Amino acid sequence: GNDRVLTVKTTVDLGMERAAQDAIDSTLRQSGAAFNVKQAALVAIDPDGAVRAMIGGRDYGESQFNRATNALRQPGSSFKPFVYATAMMNGFTPQSVLLDGPLCIGDWCPQDYGGTFSGPVSITTALIHSINIIPVRLAQAFGRDKIVETAHKMGITSELKITRSLPLGSSEVNVIDMAGAYAVFANGGYKATP
Repeated sequence: GNDRVLTVKTTVDLGMERAAQDAIDSTLRQSGAAFNVKQAALVAIDPDGAVRAMIGGRDYGESQFNRATNALRQPGSSFKPFVYATAMMNGFTPQSVLLDGPLCIGDWCPQDYGGTFSGPVSITTALIHSINIIPVRLAQAFGRDKIVETAHKMGITSELKITRSLPLGSSEVNVIDMAGAYAVFANGGYKATP
């Protein structure tokens, strides 16, 4: 009615929102056809959980499905920090050394891009170079269930399937959960619900 004023406050920054949309448009224009990708999603979040920008797709007129909140995708190597965080909570340190060498679990033998191995490496080196074998070895050492528990405590709400490839990011999550869970790394370990 005319007798009330409604003030809405939001954490969204319109400048960041425009920049996020421009980034989505630019990336899809430059690389979309090459990778057969027509849509994308982006979430920018502050360490306290405040959502500053969220893009759920290329064009809302084209598709109202919000890929930032509803689409599930494999996070791949971006899931590895949850493995390393779990390792730190289970007696490992950034300087702990593990073997980056051939490893098979049943008939599954993970490898790195290029198929080479680095030998003994620290957890820090493994994280920096996104080595695949080290998170798999860590999961063997303390259990994949602990990785799932850590990821859920940090804000992942999706069901994470406990498989051999879980440490390499094979279980699907949504973009907003990943952004919120990563905020925990930025804010000293406090859960930051978006």
